Amino acid sequence: MRPGAPPAPAAPGIPDAVATLRAGARPMVLTLTVLAATLGAAPAALAGAWLQEKGSGLLAFSHEANRDRTWGSRWGYSSVYGEYGMTPKLTLGLDAGKGEAADDWKAIAFLRFGSEIDWLPGRLATEFGAGAAGAPGGMTEPVIRAGLSWGTGFTTPDGSGWISLDARTDSRPQSAMVDYKLDITLGVMPNPRTQLTLEIWGEEAATEPRTVKLSPAVSRRIGKDTWLRIGGIVGIHNDRSIGLVIGSRIEF
Repeated sequence: MRPGAPPAPAAPGIPDAVATLRAGARPMVLTLTVLAATLGAAPAALAGAWLQEKGSGLLAFSHEANRDRTWGSRWGYSSVYGEYGMTPKLTLGLDAGKGEAADDWKAIAFLRFGSEIDWLPGRLATEFGAGAAGAPGGMTEPVIRAGLSWGTGFTTPDGSGWISLDARTDSRPQSAMVDYKLDITLGVMPNPRTQLTLEIWGEEAATEPRTVKLSPAVSRRIGKDTWLRIGGIVGIHNDRSIGLVIGSRIEF
């Protein structure tokens, strides 16, 4: 998923599992340590490792406004993300986005399969998808996606929390290029109407240097099934961008 396009919970009051650390990955190793004593039952239904319940889903929209801290150049990116629960262990989804350049776009449909492992807390899910993306010269090329997600919940003095890791590869067979991504999300829900997330995401693209960004955000429920989200974006490795992301999601 494009940064700034967070997925959302299938049920009111359940926190977002936004893909937030996109760390690209062949030789890249990222370590995240969590106090085991705080781990508890996983939230009922989050994006990523938490699948949508059968017959329920969400639709999320977001827009990024970015600026280069060195050169001052500006650009934007808009995205749409959707999920629908086909069965208790199968979710159908759409991940699409468009930037300002003619070849900066993608549209990927995917299936996510849920599972649990006895020796591992939380939930595990695998993801497979296919779609298309822009290529130089105004061309279009196919994209194949494969992913693995893990997530678990925990309790804090400020409310229920969660952590999720999402690893994905987007392969372009036509040009023999592969983009590697690893997202990590840490969140807490201090009350039923507020979600706080700290997202770190990185990406190792086939034609660009490995980058890592940080994005803190606040989501606020404004109706029974509607949330608004606002957050910041700052590059922390091979990225001089700073920006703002705003978004909304509807659960159904």
